[in-house]
Amino acid sequence: MTQAAGRTRPGGARTFTRAAAVAVTLALAPAACAQPTPPVDPEAGATVLAAGPDGVSSPKPREPERGDDEAAASGRALGHYLAGRAAQHANDIPAAARHYAAAMDGDPDNPLLMRRAYYYLAADGRFEEAVSVARRTLEALPDEDFAPLLLATDAMRRGAPREAVAQLDSVEPRGLNGLLQPLTAAWAHLAANGLDPALDALEPARGLVSARRLVDLHAALLSWVAGDDTQALDRLDAYLDEGPPDNARPLELVAMMLVDLDRLDQARELMDAFAAGGPVPLVISDLADRLEAEGASAMPTLVSDATEGFAEALYHTGLVLNQGQGSETGILLTRLALAVKPDFPRATLAIAETLRRLDRFEAADAVLAGMDTSGEPALDYVVQLYRAENLENLDRIDEALGRYDALAAAHPDQVEPLVDKGDLLRRNDRFAESAQAYGQAVERMDDDDPMLWAVLYRRGIAFERSGEWDKAEADFLRALEMEPDQPEVLNYLGYSWLDRGEHIERAVAMIKDAVRQRPDDGYIVDSLGWGYYLLGRYQDAVRKLERAVELRPQDWTINDHLGDAYWRVGRRTEARFQWERALSLEPDEDKVEAIEAKIADGLEPDGRAARESSR
Repeated sequence: MTQAAGRTRPGGARTFTRAAAVAVTLALAPAACAQPTPPVDPEAGATVLAAGPDGVSSPKPREPERGDDEAAASGRALGHYLAGRAAQHANDIPAAARHYAAAMDGDPDNPLLMRRAYYYLAADGRFEEAVSVARRTLEALPDEDFAPLLLATDAMRRGAPREAVAQLDSVEPRGLNGLLQPLTAAWAHLAANGLDPALDALEPARGLVSARRLVDLHAALLSWVAGDDTQALDRLDAYLDEGPPDNARPLELVAMMLVDLDRLDQARELMDAFAAGGPVPLVISDLADRLEAEGASAMPTLVSDATEGFAEALYHTGLVLNQGQGSETGILLTRLALAVKPDFPRATLAIAETLRRLDRFEAADAVLAGMDTSGEPALDYVVQLYRAENLENLDRIDEALGRYDALAAAHPDQVEPLVDKGDLLRRNDRFAESAQAYGQAVERMDDDDPMLWAVLYRRGIAFERSGEWDKAEADFLRALEMEPDQPEVLNYLGYSWLDRGEHIERAVAMIKDAVRQRPDDGYIVDSLGWGYYLLGRYQDAVRKLERAVELRPQDWTINDHLGDAYWRVGRRTEARFQWERALSLEPDEDKVEAIEAKIADGLEPDGRAARESSR
C-alpha cells in the first residue's frame, strides 16, 4: 500500500506561490503592538446593559411599561444586536455593520452600541456614517480612545490637519495606540506645524523596540516630504545601517527616496539584493527592471504629502495587526487609509488578503473585483491570481482552473499559475493532470532557480499517486540533489522506499535526518518508527511510534502502525486497542478489511520478534 501519499500532504505550496506574487506584506514583529486594547469590547454593549458580577455587560430588553411602541423598538434593537454579535463572530463585517447600525437606530442614545456601530461601519468602508456615529460617541464617552482616530482621519481627508492634531493629541498612546497614535500624529503635525513637531510626535513610538525600524522609516519619510534632504539622507542611512528592507513596501519607499535624492545606484543595489534573497513579488521585479532600463524616471512617487503619509501610517499599522490570522481592526485601519487616499492599491490588496485569512473569500473577491488595474500589468497579475485562489477556496474548481490557465497564457514568464493549478488538481486527486501542470511550470524555470526543487517535489508526489513511480523517484532524487537536507523530500522518498520494500537501510538513514530537523513532526517520526519496524527493530519502533501517536493522535495510519509494533513485542491487548482506534478514525476503505482481520487474528509470526523482545 502507498501509505506515504495518503497521509503526507506536502507543505509549502501556498507559501511558495504567494511569496513570489504578493506585494502587500510588511514584516514587523507582532510585539510592536502586543496585547492591543480593542476599540470594541466583544462582551459589552446592548440595548440596555445590566452589569454582572464580573463587570461584563449583557443585553437585556427594556421593560414593556415604558410603552408598547418603545418596547417593540427595544425588542427589534436587541434582535439586531444579537444578529450583529453572530455576524461579528463569523467575521462577516458587512452584516455586523448593518445589524449594529440598526440596533443603534432602535436605541440611539446607547453609547456602547454607538461604539460597535462606528467600528463596523468603518471596517465596512462606510466612512461618512462611521464618522457621524464616532462624533456622537465622543459626546457620550469623552474618554473613548478610538473614535478620535476616525475624526482625525476625516480632518486629514478634508485638509484640516489642525483638527486632526487636536483629536490625536487627546489620545493616550497605550495598547494599540502606542504605535498608531505617534505615527498618525506625526503626519498631522507635519501638515499643521512643520517637521520638528512632527518628529517630536513620532518619538514615543521608539519605546516599542520591535517597531523601531518602522519608526525610523517614517522619520525618513517625514523629513523627505518636508523637503529636508540632508535630514532625510541621515535618517535613511540610520535605517539602512540596521539592514536592508526585507519586504516589498519598505523597499519601494526606500527606493523612492533614494532615487529622488540622487542615489539611483544604491536603489538598484537594494533591489538586486532583495531579488537575490528568494522569490520576488512581480511588482518589485517589474520596478527593478524599469529602474535598470529607464533610470529615475521609472520611480513613482508613492508618498507626496502629509495626507498620503498619514494614509501610509494607517496602512502600516494595519499590516502589523494583519500578521498571522488577520484582524478586523487591521481591515478597519486599512479602510481608513483608503478614506484618506482612495488611489492606494496596496491598501485594497491588504484588505482582500486579510479577508482571505478570515475565510471571507466572497467578500475578498468583491474587493478585488472593484480594483482598477488598467495600465498596471504587475498589479493586475496579483489581483487575478488572488481571484483564482478565491474561486478555489469557494470550491468553484473549474472556474479556478480556467482562471489559472488564462493567467499562465497571459504571463508566459510566470510559474505561479501553473504551480497553483497543479496544487489544486492534486488536492482533488487528479494526479495525472497535476503532474502535467507541474511539468509545464518546470519548463518555465531555470535549472538554478532556488524554488525548482519544490516544484519537482510536488510533481514527484503527483507521479507517485498516479502510479508512475519511476518518474516520481527521479523527481525526488533530483530535488534532493538541489536541496540535500530538505526534510519533506527526505521523508517522502524514504517512506515511499519503505512502503515498496526498497533501499530500507538508506531510507531509514534519510528519515532519521528528517527527524533530526523536524523532531515534532508526527508524520516524519512515524516514518522512522515504521522503518525500524521493517528492519525488525520492534522495540525501537514502539518508542518512535508512541511518540508519533502523541504528536498526531488523530491519524489512522500512525495508530495502525503502533498496533503492529505492539503485537510484535507481545503487547497484544494494546495492539488490538490501537487497531480499533485506527478503525474509529475512518481509514481508507481498502484498508478496513485488513485492520479488521488483524483485530480478529493478530499478525503472522515473525522470527525476528523473539530476538527483538529479548534485547
